Amino acid sequence: MSRPLVFAHRGASAHRFENTVAAFKEAVHLGADGLEIDVQITSDGLPVVLHDPGLQRVAGRRQSIASMTSNELRQIRVGKRFWRLFFGSQIPTLRETVSFCLLHQLALNIELKETVVENPESLPGILEMASLLDHVHFSSFDYGILQQVKVLEPKMETALLLKKRQLTPELLNGFEVDSFHFHKRLWKHPFQEMLTDSGKILRMYGVTGKEPSLQEDGRISGWITDYPERFVVQKGNNA
Repeated sequence: MSRPLVFAHRGASAHRFENTVAAFKEAVHLGADGLEIDVQITSDGLPVVLHDPGLQRVAGRRQSIASMTSNELRQIRVGKRFWRLFFGSQIPTLRETVSFCLLHQLALNIELKETVVENPESLPGILEMASLLDHVHFSSFDYGILQQVKVLEPKMETALLLKKRQLTPELLNGFEVDSFHFHKRLWKHPFQEMLTDSGKILRMYGVTGKEPSLQEDGRISGWITDYPERFVVQKGNNA
């Protein structure tokens, strides 16, 4: 079995501001296999890389992504509160991020966020961009949007982000997805056995690299972490 792939969560977000080109570059520098990013949609339909549906936390502005055009959003700088005015970063587009992954031969985990769920007509364009990559999959907490991905691109890998209340054998067996993504706190009895028995690809998030017993578990296919450098030491251990 090959070693688990290491996905830098919103880029190397423990070291650079999340979902920025700087965070993506740092992930490459630290040896990550791929990026985990979030995608939202502007009012004119442009897929951009941003976790929140609004700008308050990342840019100090009480504006929603859905109310802004792509040109308006390009003027925004995100970053830490007291530094963003002079040293802030632009919000990347999905197309720019896919190009970055192509250049650096990175895998890509695209989480479809609220504004995509609310605007499913944006999916064909998102899928077209993503199809340029050899190793890409879509994740979401919203099962319905993942079903729509499968209708449009049956061969595209989909990953459901699980909530604790969904961890029953009946529900897990009913989800028509390829993978399950879940927080590390759910990797315990009896959920661990349920997830293993599902037969899905399993990726774990919320990991920091300070969980040696987890890293030794061969059932996990991918780590989604803010600290990719703490996992890439395993890179030489390919089977």
